[in-house]
Amino acid sequence: MANEVAVAPPEIGLNTYLGGYRPFMQGGRYSGTVWQASDIVQTAAQALRAFEQGLAAEHAVYGLDALDEVALHPILSGGFAQSGLGVWREHPYPGEVSARPILTARERCDLVLTADPAAPPLDPVVELKHMDAATGTLFEPIADTLAPPGPTTEPGDCCWVEVKAIAQFAYQSGVPVPNRAYATELVSGPATDAIKIAREPMINHAMVLIVLFTADEATAAHDIAQMTHRCLDKGAPVGVPAVESFEIVERAGNQVCTVAALPVRL
Repeated sequence: MANEVAVAPPEIGLNTYLGGYRPFMQGGRYSGTVWQASDIVQTAAQALRAFEQGLAAEHAVYGLDALDEVALHPILSGGFAQSGLGVWREHPYPGEVSARPILTARERCDLVLTADPAAPPLDPVVELKHMDAATGTLFEPIADTLAPPGPTTEPGDCCWVEVKAIAQFAYQSGVPVPNRAYATELVSGPATDAIKIAREPMINHAMVLIVLFTADEATAAHDIAQMTHRCLDKGAPVGVPAVESFEIVERAGNQVCTVAALPVRL
Protein backbone atom coordinates (compact mmCIF):
# COMPACT_ATOMS: atom_id res chain seq x y z
CA MET A 1 0.00 0.00 0.00
CA ALA A 2 2.84 2.38 0.78
CA ASN A 3 4.02 2.35 -2.84
CA GLU A 4 0.72 3.30 -4.45
CA VAL A 5 0.75 7.12 -4.13
CA ALA A 6 3.14 9.75 -2.91
CA VAL A 7 3.44 10.45 0.80
CA ALA A 8 1.76 13.63 1.96
CA PRO A 9 4.25 16.47 2.51
CA PRO A 10 4.79 17.14 6.23
CA GLU A 11 3.47 20.69 5.95
CA ILE A 12 0.08 19.39 4.75
CA GLY A 13 -2.28 18.25 7.47
CA LEU A 14 -3.96 14.86 7.35
CA ASN A 15 -7.42 16.43 6.88
CA THR A 16 -6.20 18.25 3.76
CA TYR A 17 -4.43 15.14 2.47
CA LEU A 18 -7.67 13.17 2.83
CA GLY A 19 -9.39 15.50 0.44
CA GLY A 20 -11.12 17.91 2.77
CA TYR A 21 -13.28 15.56 4.82
CA ARG A 22 -14.45 17.33 7.96
CA PRO A 23 -13.22 16.09 11.35
CA PHE A 24 -15.67 13.94 13.30
CA MET A 25 -17.72 15.76 15.88
CA GLN A 26 -20.95 13.90 16.54
CA GLY A 27 -23.10 11.48 14.56
CA GLY A 28 -26.54 12.19 13.19
CA ARG A 29 -28.29 10.17 15.91
CA TYR A 30 -29.17 12.08 19.06
CA SER A 31 -27.14 11.62 22.23
CA GLY A 32 -26.37 13.85 25.16
CA THR A 33 -22.79 12.62 25.29
CA VAL A 34 -20.00 13.63 22.90
CA TRP A 35 -16.93 11.44 22.43
CA GLN A 36 -13.94 12.99 20.65
CA ALA A 37 -11.62 10.84 18.57
CA SER A 38 -8.69 13.04 19.60
CA ASP A 39 -9.26 12.21 23.27
CA ILE A 40 -9.56 8.49 22.56
CA VAL A 41 -6.38 8.35 20.50
CA GLN A 42 -4.37 10.41 22.99
CA THR A 43 -5.30 8.14 25.89
CA ALA A 44 -4.69 4.97 23.88
CA ALA A 45 -1.32 6.16 22.60
CA GLN A 46 -0.21 7.15 26.09
CA ALA A 47 -1.01 3.69 27.45
CA LEU A 48 0.74 1.89 24.60
CA ARG A 49 3.77 4.19 24.78
CA ALA A 50 4.16 3.52 28.50
CA PHE A 51 3.97 -0.23 27.93
CA GLU A 52 6.59 -0.06 25.16
CA GLN A 53 8.88 2.01 27.37
CA GLY A 54 8.61 -0.69 30.04
CA LEU A 55 9.61 -3.36 27.53
CA ALA A 56 12.55 -1.26 26.37
CA ALA A 57 13.71 -0.70 29.96
CA GLU A 58 13.83 -4.43 30.62
CA HIS A 59 15.48 -5.13 27.22
CA ALA A 60 12.67 -7.47 26.22
CA VAL A 61 13.27 -9.70 23.21
CA TYR A 62 9.80 -9.01 21.83
CA GLY A 63 8.20 -5.60 21.72
CA LEU A 64 4.77 -4.05 21.49
CA ASP A 65 4.54 -5.01 17.81
CA ALA A 66 4.68 -8.70 18.73
CA LEU A 67 1.32 -8.51 20.52
CA ASP A 68 -1.92 -9.42 18.81
CA GLU A 69 -5.15 -7.48 19.14
CA VAL A 70 -6.43 -9.41 22.14
CA ALA A 71 -3.16 -8.88 24.02
CA LEU A 72 -3.51 -5.12 23.45
CA HIS A 73 -6.96 -5.01 25.06
CA PRO A 74 -5.81 -5.01 28.72
CA ILE A 75 -3.19 -2.35 27.97
CA LEU A 76 -5.76 -0.09 26.35
CA SER A 77 -8.35 -0.86 29.01
CA GLY A 78 -5.90 0.13 31.72
CA GLY A 79 -5.18 3.42 30.00
CA PHE A 80 -8.84 4.32 29.62
CA ALA A 81 -9.57 3.32 33.22
CA GLN A 82 -6.72 5.48 34.50
CA SER A 83 -8.21 8.42 32.63
CA GLY A 84 -11.39 8.02 34.68
CA LEU A 85 -13.58 6.19 32.18
CA GLY A 86 -15.55 3.01 32.63
CA VAL A 87 -14.21 0.20 30.43
CA TRP A 88 -16.18 -2.92 29.56
CA ARG A 89 -14.40 -5.59 27.52
CA GLU A 90 -16.14 -7.99 25.13
CA HIS A 91 -19.52 -6.42 25.80
CA PRO A 92 -22.41 -7.64 23.61
CA TYR A 93 -23.86 -5.33 20.98
CA PRO A 94 -27.57 -4.51 21.39
CA GLY A 95 -28.30 -6.31 18.12
CA GLU A 96 -31.84 -7.51 17.36
CA VAL A 97 -33.27 -6.78 20.79
CA SER A 98 -36.78 -8.05 20.06
CA ALA A 99 -35.38 -11.45 19.03
CA ARG A 100 -34.02 -11.92 22.58
CA PRO A 101 -30.89 -13.81 21.43
CA ILE A 102 -28.91 -15.86 23.93
CA LEU A 103 -25.65 -14.33 25.08
CA THR A 104 -23.42 -16.76 23.17
CA ALA A 105 -25.19 -15.90 19.91
CA ARG A 106 -24.56 -12.15 20.17
CA GLU A 107 -21.69 -10.24 18.59
CA ARG A 108 -19.39 -8.53 21.05
CA CYS A 109 -17.49 -5.25 20.99
CA ASP A 110 -13.83 -5.19 22.02
CA LEU A 111 -14.14 -2.19 24.36
CA VAL A 112 -17.15 -0.18 25.45
CA LEU A 113 -16.42 3.09 27.25
CA THR A 114 -18.70 4.93 29.66
CA ALA A 115 -18.29 8.38 31.17
CA ASP A 116 -19.11 6.97 34.61
CA PRO A 117 -16.93 3.98 35.60
CA ALA A 118 -19.66 2.87 38.02
CA ALA A 119 -22.37 2.80 35.33
CA PRO A 120 -21.98 -0.15 32.95
CA PRO A 121 -23.67 -0.16 29.55
CA LEU A 122 -27.36 -0.98 29.79
CA ASP A 123 -28.07 -4.26 27.99
CA PRO A 124 -31.50 -3.86 26.36
CA VAL A 125 -31.78 -7.60 25.71
CA VAL A 126 -31.30 -8.40 29.39
CA GLU A 127 -33.75 -5.63 30.31
CA LEU A 128 -36.36 -7.06 27.93
CA LYS A 129 -35.90 -10.54 29.37
CA HIS A 130 -36.46 -9.14 32.85
CA MET A 131 -39.75 -7.70 31.61
CA ASP A 132 -40.64 -11.07 30.09
CA ALA A 133 -39.99 -12.74 33.44
CA ALA A 134 -42.47 -10.38 35.10
CA THR A 135 -45.21 -11.27 32.63
CA GLY A 136 -47.95 -13.25 34.31
CA THR A 137 -46.87 -12.17 37.78
CA LEU A 138 -48.04 -9.48 40.18
CA PHE A 139 -45.36 -7.22 38.72
CA GLU A 140 -46.66 -7.36 35.14
CA PRO A 141 -48.49 -3.98 35.30
CA ILE A 142 -45.26 -2.21 36.22
CA ALA A 143 -42.83 -4.45 34.31
CA ASP A 144 -41.78 -1.66 31.93
CA THR A 145 -40.87 0.59 34.86
CA LEU A 146 -38.63 -1.88 36.66
CA ALA A 147 -35.11 -0.48 36.61
CA PRO A 148 -31.98 -2.67 36.72
CA PRO A 149 -30.07 -2.52 40.01
CA GLY A 150 -27.49 0.26 40.18
CA PRO A 151 -26.66 3.00 37.67
CA THR A 152 -26.30 2.16 33.99
CA THR A 153 -25.35 3.98 30.79
CA GLU A 154 -27.64 3.93 27.77
CA PRO A 155 -26.04 2.24 24.72
CA GLY A 156 -26.35 5.52 22.83
CA ASP A 157 -24.25 7.36 25.41
CA CYS A 158 -21.40 4.81 25.36
CA CYS A 159 -18.43 4.82 23.01
CA TRP A 160 -18.12 1.47 21.23
CA VAL A 161 -14.53 0.71 20.21
CA GLU A 162 -13.25 -2.07 17.98
CA VAL A 163 -9.47 -2.62 18.02
CA LYS A 164 -7.38 -3.58 15.02
CA ALA A 165 -3.61 -4.28 15.16
CA ILE A 166 -1.71 -4.33 11.86
CA ALA A 167 2.06 -4.54 11.33
CA GLN A 168 4.13 -3.86 8.25
CA PHE A 169 6.56 -6.45 9.58
CA ALA A 170 4.83 -9.27 11.44
CA TYR A 171 5.91 -12.36 13.34
CA GLN A 172 5.34 -15.80 11.83
CA SER A 173 6.30 -18.71 14.06
CA GLY A 174 8.33 -16.24 16.13
CA VAL A 175 10.25 -14.93 13.11
CA PRO A 176 9.71 -11.34 11.83
CA VAL A 177 8.89 -11.15 8.12
CA PRO A 178 7.26 -8.60 5.80
CA ASN A 179 3.50 -8.89 6.19
CA ARG A 180 2.12 -9.87 2.78
CA ALA A 181 -1.45 -9.29 3.98
CA TYR A 182 -0.65 -5.82 5.32
CA ALA A 183 -2.65 -3.78 2.79
CA THR A 184 -5.66 -6.11 2.95
CA GLU A 185 -5.72 -6.16 6.75
CA LEU A 186 -5.45 -2.39 6.97
CA VAL A 187 -8.57 -1.86 4.87
CA SER A 188 -10.81 -4.89 5.33
CA GLY A 189 -10.77 -4.97 9.13
CA PRO A 190 -11.75 -1.33 9.79
CA ALA A 191 -14.24 -1.26 6.91
CA THR A 192 -15.98 -4.43 8.07
CA ASP A 193 -16.23 -3.18 11.65
CA ALA A 194 -17.54 0.24 10.62
CA ILE A 195 -20.26 -1.28 8.44
CA LYS A 196 -21.20 -3.72 11.21
CA ILE A 197 -21.49 -0.98 13.84
CA ALA A 198 -23.54 1.24 11.53
CA ARG A 199 -26.27 -1.43 11.51
CA GLU A 200 -26.78 -0.96 15.26
CA PRO A 201 -29.59 1.61 15.64
CA MET A 202 -29.07 2.04 19.39
CA ILE A 203 -25.42 3.10 19.07
CA ASN A 204 -24.57 6.78 18.59
CA HIS A 205 -20.80 6.83 19.10
CA ALA A 206 -18.26 4.33 17.81
CA MET A 207 -14.68 4.16 16.60
CA VAL A 208 -12.29 1.67 15.10
CA LEU A 209 -9.02 2.01 17.00
CA ILE A 210 -6.17 1.03 14.71
CA VAL A 211 -2.75 0.22 16.18
CA LEU A 212 -0.37 0.34 13.23
CA PHE A 213 3.30 -0.67 13.26
CA THR A 214 5.48 0.55 10.39
CA ALA A 215 9.09 1.22 9.46
CA ASP A 216 8.59 4.99 9.69
CA GLU A 217 5.99 7.66 10.37
CA ALA A 218 5.70 8.73 6.73
CA THR A 219 4.56 5.24 5.76
CA ALA A 220 1.94 5.28 8.51
CA ALA A 221 0.60 8.70 7.48
CA HIS A 222 0.34 7.62 3.87
CA ASP A 223 -1.27 4.29 4.60
CA ILE A 224 -3.83 5.62 7.08
CA ALA A 225 -4.91 8.19 4.49
CA GLN A 226 -5.23 5.47 1.86
CA MET A 227 -7.07 3.22 4.30
CA THR A 228 -9.64 5.95 5.00
CA HIS A 229 -10.25 6.49 1.28
CA ARG A 230 -10.57 2.75 0.65
CA CYS A 231 -13.04 2.37 3.53
CA LEU A 232 -15.18 5.11 2.01
CA ASP A 233 -14.97 3.40 -1.38
CA LYS A 234 -16.32 0.24 0.26
CA GLY A 235 -19.28 2.16 1.65
CA ALA A 236 -18.00 2.23 5.22
CA PRO A 237 -19.36 5.31 7.04
CA VAL A 238 -16.12 6.65 8.49
CA GLY A 239 -14.79 10.10 9.29
CA VAL A 240 -11.31 11.57 9.46
CA PRO A 241 -9.13 9.67 11.94
CA ALA A 242 -7.35 11.28 14.87
CA VAL A 243 -3.74 10.09 14.76
CA GLU A 244 -0.78 9.96 17.13
CA SER A 245 2.61 8.27 16.59
CA PHE A 246 5.59 7.37 18.76
CA GLU A 247 8.85 5.52 18.26
CA ILE A 248 9.37 1.93 19.36
CA VAL A 249 12.53 -0.14 19.64
CA GLU A 250 13.26 -1.78 16.30
CA ARG A 251 13.11 -5.55 16.74
CA ALA A 252 11.29 -6.78 13.66
CA GLY A 253 11.61 -3.92 11.18
CA ASN A 254 8.93 -1.70 12.71
CA GLN A 255 10.21 1.50 14.31
CA VAL A 256 7.00 3.48 14.78
CA CYS A 257 3.65 2.76 16.40
CA THR A 258 0.77 4.88 15.11
CA VAL A 259 -2.59 4.91 16.83
CA ALA A 260 -5.55 6.05 14.74
CA ALA A 261 -9.09 6.48 16.05
CA LEU A 262 -11.33 6.15 13.00
CA PRO A 263 -14.79 7.53 13.85
CA VAL A 264 -17.84 5.71 12.57
CA ARG A 265 -20.44 8.17 11.30
CA LEU A 266 -23.82 7.25 12.74
